Order: sequence, then structure tokens, then C-alpha cells
Amino acid sequence: MSEVIENQEVKDIQIEFKPAAINILEEEKFKEYIDKVVAEYKGHVPKADNLTVDRKTRAKLNGLMTNLEARRKEIKKEINVPYTEFESWYKKAIKPMQDVTSTIDAGIKKIEAEQKEARKKVVHELLVELTTDTEVDSRIFENFVDDWAKASNFNDIKPKKQLIDSITYVIDGEKQKIDEYK
Repeated sequence: MSEVIENQEVKDIQIEFKPAAINILEEEKFKEYIDKVVAEYKGHVPKADNLTVDRKTRAKLNGLMTNLEARRKEIKKEINVPYTEFESWYKKAIKPMQDVTSTIDAGIKKIEAEQKEARKKVVHELLVELTTDTEVDSRIFENFVDDWAKASNFNDIKPKKQLIDSITYVIDGEKQKIDEYK
């Protein structure tokens, strides 16, 4: 493995971060206003004979909530400006590393796919070999081939004994079914 990766110099990169401070300058005035609105409408039960007024009240309260939410979102957007700038810088900075990683990943996946195809070929050959001189058609085991072709069943390209035993067991079971059918 590369010495550059082993050293993990990323830990040494210094980034200064200062959390944003939010000061609510008229906090008490804001709370008093909310309390006043709540006190005026708390426990209010809409009535059929007052539905028009209740709808207007609901619209005013919804409008107030919309305005408060809009201001909160505006503040959040302003607070997030430094992070958004950092994130943009960060994504540009790591793009070359992501490209290298993607290239290596694609190469590894290609090799692994080629190796799996080679293992599948070995499994097919093994099935043909083990079913030769029997009445069993090796093609009936096609749905097992992907599972049998897993890397864990092989030492490089040579099948492990447990794989051969597993295939033999399934073939013997099929031979027994044929004998019973006869």
C-alpha cells in the first residue's frame, strides 16, 4: 500500500470553524407578542354561525406563521452561506481523488467480473465432467451456477473440495430421483 495513503495526512489539514452566533435582540418582545396571540385565541372553538370570521382568523394566523417561518428560513440560509462555500470548495478539492478512486473501483469490478466468469466456466466444466456417463443433464443445475461460482468456493481458479462435494451431492440426488422414477 502506498505510503501516502498509510500516513493519512488528512488529519493534519487545519480548518478553522467558528459557530455562528444568533442573538435575538428583542426576544422578550417577540415572546410577548406570541403569548398575546395565543392568549387571544387559546380555547377558541369555531362555530357555524361565526364561520366567516373564524376562517379569516385562521387565514391571519396562517399568514403570521408563514411570515415567521420565512424569516427563520432566511436566517438559516444566511448562516449556511459559509458552509455552502466550504462544501463547494471541498467538493472541488476532492474531485481528483474521487476520479482516481472511481477508476480503480471500475478496474477492480472489471477484474472481479472476469474472475467470476472464469469460475462459472470451471463450474460448468465440473458439472459436465461429473454428469458424463450419467443420465443427468448438467444444464438442469444452471440456477446453482452463480452461487457455486462465488470466490469463497475457490482457491484462485481451483474449486475447493467443499464445492466439488456440494455439486456431487446435488448430482447424486438427481441420479437417485431418476433411478426412483425408473
